[in-house]
Amino acid sequence: MKKFLLFAAVLGLFACQAKHDGYTIDGTITGENVAAGKVYLTNFSRTEPISDTADLVDGKFKFEGKVVTPENYSITVEGIEGRIQFFLDNSPIVIEAAAEDFANAKVTGGVTNDLVSALRKQHEEVAAKFGIDSLMREYSEPATTKERKDEIITVYNQMQKESNAIDSVFFAVNPNSFYTIIQLAQKVEDYTIEEMEAKVAAFKALPEFTGNRYIGVIEESIASLKALQPGMVAPDFTMNDPQGNPIALSSVYPKNKITMIDFWAGWCGPCRRFNPTLVSIYNKYSKDGFGIFGVSLDKDAELWNKAIKDDKLTWTQVSDLQYWNSAAAKLYHVKYIPQNIFLDSEGKIIKRKVSEEELEPFLKEYLGIK
Repeated sequence: MKKFLLFAAVLGLFACQAKHDGYTIDGTITGENVAAGKVYLTNFSRTEPISDTADLVDGKFKFEGKVVTPENYSITVEGIEGRIQFFLDNSPIVIEAAAEDFANAKVTGGVTNDLVSALRKQHEEVAAKFGIDSLMREYSEPATTKERKDEIITVYNQMQKESNAIDSVFFAVNPNSFYTIIQLAQKVEDYTIEEMEAKVAAFKALPEFTGNRYIGVIEESIASLKALQPGMVAPDFTMNDPQGNPIALSSVYPKNKITMIDFWAGWCGPCRRFNPTLVSIYNKYSKDGFGIFGVSLDKDAELWNKAIKDDKLTWTQVSDLQYWNSAAAKLYHVKYIPQNIFLDSEGKIIKRKVSEEELEPFLKEYLGIK
């Protein structure tokens, strides 16, 4: 506990640093034949990609600007392998890199980058204490027994518990940091809708978050989740089946007592490993009114069709072949697969995210099967 409190005090010091109107990045690269070239600064957003270019002159480069949405960025240099990653907000950053070890450059400054670096170091120390890297390699070995895998999972869960405690301290001390809002955007469902609305309101009250993309992301998630509460009529959508025929969700659930929308993909290993179990459950309970509506997040029609055939999926399948940009996945706030949601015969939502272990008991209870 003392260590966590000390960590909190250190983070608090970072959080109190002065704000700046924009960022500066001053970089130096050492090594042979790196005196000149192009340097590229980019973020990692698919929805709002941002990039800038600077010249490397005598091993030095400089970027200046202002970010509306502070987040993770990277720097790459033509002719040099690897990339330097860091959190960019509107504050000064200094980078010192060696061409032969470019990815491990020294990055100093940057209010949020210092904050995130301290947090990352804490997580690395916890992982090292438990020897997680070697344990994960052991877990993946074919010779590792189930008993040993269970032991490794137990150790991993202990490590995760300590890591979560570190995160809890961070978020308590830095409730309105630029890093915090990104993490909240990924963990919207860890809180009630009312809690998330209060957190968003707190961010929106701060001028430095004006125009921040993650506020919109969280608000969209909240709107989606409100529409997915038990008892709500499931949002309807229409997609094509493998033969190109449009199939509406609303044309499927009236045929069943209970319908599972199964979000999956042919490229998804966990989905494919679960499919034999799902086929068995479907064959067992379909006569009692259990139906499935498969929604694929594939982008390759050939792979999708082959997976349907190989896994013997006999229920209705649809996809817009848009990968993670799947319209249905966005509508249903699907951030990972496999994932499911269950509807009654009127299209009202019964439950979301039923696990593999819960699935058969859940169906038996709903269908009244002893």
